[in-house]
Order: sequence, then C-alpha cells, then structure tokens
Amino acid sequence: MHRVGIIACRDHWKKGCPGYQAHILCFLALEKKRGPLGELPGAKIVAMQPCPGCPGTGRLDVARRLVRQEGVDYFVFPSCTFFDNHCPTAFAQAAAIEAELGRPVLMGSYLEAAAARCCSTVSLNPGDIPSLTECRQRLLNLNYLRYLYEKQAATPRKALQILTLLKAT
Repeated sequence: MHRVGIIACRDHWKKGCPGYQAHILCFLALEKKRGPLGELPGAKIVAMQPCPGCPGTGRLDVARRLVRQEGVDYFVFPSCTFFDNHCPTAFAQAAAIEAELGRPVLMGSYLEAAAARCCSTVSLNPGDIPSLTECRQRLLNLNYLRYLYEKQAATPRKALQILTLLKAT
C-alpha cells in the first residue's frame, strides 16, 4: 500500500475543489481509477494539507512534516493547483521535494497537470458523483459499525468479530 499525502492549493483549500465546494476530486480519482493518482496501484490517502500560500515555497516544510508524522510515500499536487496555470512554482517545488526527501510527487490527481492548465473547473457526469442518498447510506453504515463496536467492546470474544468485520470492509 502506498501512503499518499496531498498538498493542496491554499487558494482552493477553503472553497474545496473548484465548482464543488468539497475536496472530492482526489478521492474520486482513487475510486474511479482516473488520473495520475487513480493509476497509482494500492494508493491510500493518509493526509491532506494546504500549501502555506503563494509563492508556494513552504511546500517542502509541509512535505517534511507529512513524512515524519504520517509516513507518506508519495506526494500529490492536486489538479486544482494547475487550473488556469495557477501555480508557477509547483514544478520547482516538486523537484525540491523529490531531491531532498526521495519521495515522488505526482503532478495532478484527477487530471494531469498539462490537461488541468487549460481548465478553470472540472465538469463531471452526474454518475461520477455519489448521490446524497448513497452518501447518507455510507455514513449510516460507518456509524452502525462504530455503534456495534462500542456496544460489544466490553465483551472480548464479540469485539474480535466486529474488528474482523471492520477489517473486511
């Protein structure tokens, strides 16, 4: 499993992915197996941090912290970093991270950097985004598993069954 750390554009951090008001495109890249992040076998997002801000020279400090605290194997500068040719220092910062930390940096998550440069936002098909009902069902499933675990955690023989169930999902 590859532990992935995403260093997102600070300008888009508060608003979320352009046009979606949530940080979804990186997660959709993994789920739909699209873009540079989706093509990375066995990838799991373990951290997501904003860039300290323009001109983006603080990304190396963020990367050092993510390696130390989260054990990140790969870094991703998400597609939003490159929309409308937004970040002029991204490629230089990626080279600095790779040189100092020896960890590869993927340029783009959902779209490759070159493709994202000509975009201002990403249009998705309605089928690409989970429905509100599906999102609620996923959340209810997680809450129900947590409830079962907490209820039966006092009984060691039953807790093992719930932990096994959690690992299977």
